[in-house]
Amino acid sequence: MEKLTDKIKKIKTQDLAVFLSWFVILGMVFSPFLLSVAMIGIGVLAVFSLKGWMPVFHPDLLRHIRSYLSDKAYLVISLMFFIVLLSGVITEPGNWDYWGERIRLKIAFLLFPFAFAALPPFSDRAFKGILYVFVGILFFTCLGIGLNYLVNFEEINKLMHQGQPMPTPRNHIRFSLLLAYSIIAAFFLYRKKFVLKYAWETPVMLGVSGILFLFLHLLSVRSGLAAFYITAGILILQKTWVSKRYLTGLLLIALMAAVPLIAYYTIPSFKAKVDYSLYDRWVRKHDLSKSDYSDGARVMSIKMGLNIGNEHPVFGTGAGNLRQEVKVRYAEKFPEIEPKMPHNQLVSVYAGTGVVGLALFLFAFFFPLFYKKAYRNTMFLSFNIIVFLSFMVENTIENSIGIAFYLFFLLLNLNYQTPQREGE
Repeated sequence: MEKLTDKIKKIKTQDLAVFLSWFVILGMVFSPFLLSVAMIGIGVLAVFSLKGWMPVFHPDLLRHIRSYLSDKAYLVISLMFFIVLLSGVITEPGNWDYWGERIRLKIAFLLFPFAFAALPPFSDRAFKGILYVFVGILFFTCLGIGLNYLVNFEEINKLMHQGQPMPTPRNHIRFSLLLAYSIIAAFFLYRKKFVLKYAWETPVMLGVSGILFLFLHLLSVRSGLAAFYITAGILILQKTWVSKRYLTGLLLIALMAAVPLIAYYTIPSFKAKVDYSLYDRWVRKHDLSKSDYSDGARVMSIKMGLNIGNEHPVFGTGAGNLRQEVKVRYAEKFPEIEPKMPHNQLVSVYAGTGVVGLALFLFAFFFPLFYKKAYRNTMFLSFNIIVFLSFMVENTIENSIGIAFYLFFLLLNLNYQTPQREGE
């Protein structure tokens, strides 16, 4: 027993954090329960340690708290919790349950910045190793989704012609964002020549990035496609400007522009999604339907959110009141349509907490990117671009998987950042 205890004591906190990070990624893809357990586990590392077999408060707990309070980036991220918390002042009595639900979700913005601030900085190998596992999980998950697509080829294509997504383990939009980021991560690991053991892993990683890129088109989720293409375009322009290799940059942009056209004629699921999108646009243009088609419903939800925000411009209708306010508006104007929360993160924040809440939200989002010029790190910059673009069409951080995706990769990158690594 003593030998086992000694072995446990020798396990480093960073090793446990890396191990739990693998399960966070698995949870984002497959299991809400696993995701919750792994995220809680990371929090536990900051607060508790083992004395023999007994959990006790971490001897460095006060130092961990000071680390959190002294780092402006981690503190500012926590503003996203306090925006919702303070909005409770104007929450009506009948909406306390919904406000409480928002608080339970957003408390992650308070707890996990503290947890990652308390963790020792991830080493270069640990950080890239987590990205390696992330890419591997997405790659093998895509193989499974692709196999299911081949087995049910006709049925899935028919559903996609009707606007339905290709089946994924969890939410298809969040999965597409993970996939977009995994492509960039795979190419990053290839460029850095990161391997676990063998030299042949480097060219294999390049091949994996290409396969994930092709699968992004097979999946054909517009949020993921748009996020990847715009992010890749910005990165290419950035590298072109720095290297002054303008012809190479122009050729890469032209190649990127040609890929969707090639995909339309070679990938049936991509063609089905494009055809449906064009049909949906035609339906909305001719005002033939208000409720049956996804794009029309999304646009309507955003307009509804803007109207609510414009009527309560300073502090919003209240984050806890927003759902009920949306229901009332739909019942009054479009009783035949199922109410939808605004399909735009910024509009949701504006409607719920007004210009004041939106300004604080944008400050909390962009501050970590510009603090100590963190935008010079390719992985950090690309992640922030992907997330911000997703805000335009989704309530990205209004559910558990979206919050986990945002906080985990944001905090992982922040924890890893040091002055020596900012230029990677």
